[in-house]
Amino acid sequence: MQFLKDFLRNLLFLLLLGVILYFMFPDMMRQIFELYGLLFGPLALVALLVIALPRRKKKKTERE
Repeated sequence: MQFLKDFLRNLLFLLLLGVILYFMFPDMMRQIFELYGLLFGPLALVALLVIALPRRKKKKTERE
C-alpha cells in the first residue's frame, strides 16, 4: 500500500511540474510532447493491441 501512495504522490508531482513548465515555456514543451508522441506513440499502440487480444483459456490436463 505504501508503494501505491508513493507512486501516486510522485506522479502528481510530475504532472504538476509538467503543467507549470508548459505555462512557462509553451513552445519548448510543445516540442517535447511532440517528440514523446513520436517515440512512444507506436509503442503505446502495440501495447494496447496486445492487451486487447483475446486470451486463450488453459485446458486442465489430467495427470495419470
